[in-house]
Amino acid sequence: MLTYILNGMKSVFQYIDYRQFLQDYYKEKKAMTRFFSYRYFCRKAGISSPVFLKLVMDGKSNISVAMIDKFARALDLNKQESRFFKHLVLFNQSRNAEEKQDHYSVLVTMNNNVSRHVLGSEQFEYLRKWHTVVIRELICQYAFNDDFAALAVAVVPPISRREAESSVRLLLRLGLIVRQDDGIYRQVDRALATNREIAGPAIRAFNKTMIDLANRAVDTIENTERNVSGSTVGLSKSSYDILCAEIEAFKDRIATIVHNTTQADRVYQLNVQLFPVGRAPEVKKPELAN
Repeated sequence: MLTYILNGMKSVFQYIDYRQFLQDYYKEKKAMTRFFSYRYFCRKAGISSPVFLKLVMDGKSNISVAMIDKFARALDLNKQESRFFKHLVLFNQSRNAEEKQDHYSVLVTMNNNVSRHVLGSEQFEYLRKWHTVVIRELICQYAFNDDFAALAVAVVPPISRREAESSVRLLLRLGLIVRQDDGIYRQVDRALATNREIAGPAIRAFNKTMIDLANRAVDTIENTERNVSGSTVGLSKSSYDILCAEIEAFKDRIATIVHNTTQADRVYQLNVQLFPVGRAPEVKKPELAN
């Protein structure tokens, strides 16, 4: 697949927010071309307003369906990139959950930046101990030289030496990591995905453990090293569905960022929860008089 790159700028396929893509594009072009401006871009796109690009970038205006092709031509996107950009715009701007999910499905199909190994029956063993998931990331960041005691205390909170060694042996047996000739371990696949139909109970148990660790982190980890926040909002069923689609897109964006990280030196757990904390009482319909 061809990718759109300007002097090292990320491919359009790596974005899940088209406004961010436009912002990065504008900064890159402005740095490379002295005469480039909002007015220049709009003129190239055949748009009468000289500041329309800025309004879109700032979230004050949307791109109409009729304008998407104009933007794609002004951005010099090829056919595949233009199609991706179109669905990216429609995904971001849609207020209908079903339409949003349809456009998101196309984006996922076209985005081949992050390959994922899908776990099968072995995912029960992999998810059974939360620290095994952490060690899969951690052991590839440092040359532990099979010092399982050092690996054990690098996990937060620390585990036992025996637990660390057991997790490494399991990861090797499952083919999720390999030991190189220099003694350093590497991941066979950068990203993993689970089959929810198979591992529902294992995933639920793993998520509960990670939520407990998040609760512990509030009291034990400095706020400069953690980010814990939340929002209490009123939703309808349709807006809930839209938020679920946004969360899936956000998780894919996180996967792309992680995939492009070349010098990781720590492991973080990112939890995303959306659950009800209040329901309006059902209103009984008045009975009709006989």
